[in-house]
Amino acid sequence: MTLDGNRKHADLILKRGTVITMDPERRILENASVAVEGTRIVAVGPADDIEAAYSADREIDCLHKAILPGLIDAHGHAGHALLKTIGADTRSHWMHIATPTYHHYTTDEFWYVEARLAALERLKMGVTCGVSVISSAQRSDDPIFGCNNARGYADVGIRGVVAVGPCNPPFPRKFSRWKNGVRHEVEVPFEGMMEGAEAVIEAWNGGADGRIRVFIAPFVLLTSIFGSGPSAPDVAVALSDHDRLMMRRVREVAAKHKVRIHTEAFGGMIRLAHRCEYALLGPDVHIQHCTGISFEEAMILAETGTHVASAPGYGQVNGRCPIPELIGLGANVVITTDGNSPSTPFDLLPSVRETQLIQRMLCHDPFLLPNGKALEMITIDAAKALGWDDEIGSLEPGKQADIAVMNLWQPHLVPNIMPVHRVICEAVGHDFETVVVAGRVLMEGRRVLSVDEDEVLSEGEAEAHRLIERAGLERHMALPSTFWGHTQGWLDEQRVDYDSLPCRP
Repeated sequence: MTLDGNRKHADLILKRGTVITMDPERRILENASVAVEGTRIVAVGPADDIEAAYSADREIDCLHKAILPGLIDAHGHAGHALLKTIGADTRSHWMHIATPTYHHYTTDEFWYVEARLAALERLKMGVTCGVSVISSAQRSDDPIFGCNNARGYADVGIRGVVAVGPCNPPFPRKFSRWKNGVRHEVEVPFEGMMEGAEAVIEAWNGGADGRIRVFIAPFVLLTSIFGSGPSAPDVAVALSDHDRLMMRRVREVAAKHKVRIHTEAFGGMIRLAHRCEYALLGPDVHIQHCTGISFEEAMILAETGTHVASAPGYGQVNGRCPIPELIGLGANVVITTDGNSPSTPFDLLPSVRETQLIQRMLCHDPFLLPNGKALEMITIDAAKALGWDDEIGSLEPGKQADIAVMNLWQPHLVPNIMPVHRVICEAVGHDFETVVVAGRVLMEGRRVLSVDEDEVLSEGEAEAHRLIERAGLERHMALPSTFWGHTQGWLDEQRVDYDSLPCRP
């Protein structure tokens, strides 16, 4: 560190903004600055003190702006960025549309093009770290899909967690590879999928100067019962042999490579999984959804230290994730987008408000999930769920410089008072103006600096249209007869031919 007179050197200073630190004291500092040297924060404090102590190569004026830790989206799906809204009018059949598409009609390059678009969307929403589950029901028959996803996130410059693992039985499972416009179908056993996941871990975990991590991520906690919603008590009664095998092998891979575990679970799964010595529960696991779980299952999650991730989707109405109860029991719970298909963007702030609304309405308590807690759930709590809270999730000296700057000088955010309330109650992702990841300015004044935005958009547009034609998705895009002028929608034709599907979800 060089000296300029009595001042220390910094590469970057974000100066004279409202700094929402999310540090252990949850300090909110008015007229404050953040100094960055290399990839790390070196100082956070009053602007005059930072100016007196540091001279910087680059300064960004943050007057009338909020300086926050970059937001963290702990669950989303790779592939979805190019499948937006397709199948939205047939939501009950959506997995029967998406999964065969991902398993049989995507090219190797699709996963790179899609990753760049998804990472770009997250970047422009103030998200500096995002989890991407490969496909709707995981695809790891070949490591190229997870590796291309990681490469896309690395190119854009944000942090990415590639979640890769096996889908559900039966095995062997059929998958398709496309080469030169020709489809080649292969059968892959369970161990083949585990080997593919391991290859992604070996290739990319810790890649891009530590910005990319890879988690081992089976589709769901248990493979023997319904994988997309709570199970009735007379269904969730016993573990299958494959349940035990899958959990054991996932545990072995996680231990071998020292990586974390991510999966999904619904009511009935957790109490069954807890019976197994290899249960995918514990401080190294975060589980998405957890809708319809019992009080017993909430206790298991809290007692095992398992992290819970929740998205506000419509499934919360039929089987609520008991977020306030879980937090009250001591569990770490975070809010995710589960983005971004069929109808959910990678914008965490509306997801937060929807979560607050659903929990308050269903519990008849308008005071649940106050705004401060809500912000924790997409910053420092989300970092804890990923096992990354020693590096990201708050603005503190020594931590990685992952920073998002929000423009508060806009009609919907003025007056500039109660800054956390402004962010949670009023703002959207597009209000973020400047984003820094690992000390590198990726976006300034809404202009992306790390990639050619128009190129990413053009490639995504072209790849999506190729996929639509290849997979015959046009029938899932047609407007139903009840689209206009009706209070309830239905279809007059069958859009999913189950007999013709190349695989089940």
